Amino acid sequence: MVRAPGSAGARLLRRARLQLNDYPADAAWSADARALLVAGGQGQLLWVDLVASTPRLQVLGVHQGGVLAVACQSAGRLFASSGQDGEVRLWDAKTRESQCIHAGDEWSEQLAFAGHGRLLAVSTGRALRVFDNTGTVRAQLPDHSGVIAALAWRPKSHELSAVGNGGAHLHRLEPQVQTREYPWTGACLTASWSPDGRVLASGMQDGAVHYWNIAADSQSQMKGYGTKVALTSWSANSRLLATAADQQIVIWDFSGRGPEGSEPRQLAAHTARLTQLAFQPQGTLLVSGARDRRISLWRPSQSIEPCDADLLSDAVTLLRWSNDGSQLAVGDQSGALSVYTLGS
Repeated sequence: MVRAPGSAGARLLRRARLQLNDYPADAAWSADARALLVAGGQGQLLWVDLVASTPRLQVLGVHQGGVLAVACQSAGRLFASSGQDGEVRLWDAKTRESQCIHAGDEWSEQLAFAGHGRLLAVSTGRALRVFDNTGTVRAQLPDHSGVIAALAWRPKSHELSAVGNGGAHLHRLEPQVQTREYPWTGACLTASWSPDGRVLASGMQDGAVHYWNIAADSQSQMKGYGTKVALTSWSANSRLLATAADQQIVIWDFSGRGPEGSEPRQLAAHTARLTQLAFQPQGTLLVSGARDRRISLWRPSQSIEPCDADLLSDAVTLLRWSNDGSQLAVGDQSGALSVYTLGS
């Protein structure tokens, strides 16, 4: 464990480390934080049971060519997976049985359950479909003009955002399908809603962060990044937006009049390109991971120095907080999965 000199506050306590013998491409926590669903880059869909003192690993199934994405329903009854075989599968968490709800020649790289858990959004190239809990297509939306880069449900609503080249679309699914377009020149890479549902932020290919204040019907952007902004994450109180480009973490403060004209806070601890960035779902902590094998834990509202850090065996491929923010799953390129709890 690498400690940040002179730092105080939260600590990363490694609870378990497993060798998966597969590249961890994605992961999702079960609703009760007692298990992890892991997408293996070589095709295995893995269930990691964390209840016992020694975690147990079970292979649930295989997507030929590799698993691309996984998602778990907030209620915990269902989860979804997609793979390079062109299939999207809906799984019953209790029986571990699955049904194929979509199959095609194109890959489905984006999966997202709505916060209420009754709808699953799936993007396949330019196409966007929404399924209900039975696997029935609830809505097939008109194709977007470009490939959909990211999906995100607006908190506490029936609205789904999809971003890509040319801006964002906001699809309202109930009581009937309605779409609002938010055009912008350039390619959007991420879709991140503030937890209060007011602001949709997107990292851009051209080295900027663009945001739409949906509540105020306004938009703006922050420029000056040296390269594309591939990572964005909001704090639980909707005040801070963390963004990352290359080795640089930039924090924007959306309180008061918002970020325009204000100086952002910059965090520096990594020596290679950042690959992961995520605020704690409940709490004030931020975690980052990079190709330098390092994960760093921050409390950016209080300090620009990390609270703690750890070195892994290889480049960080995923970071996932449990829904209650008490545990952290970290995957690295060597095929290892580490699980951390928080200490002080």
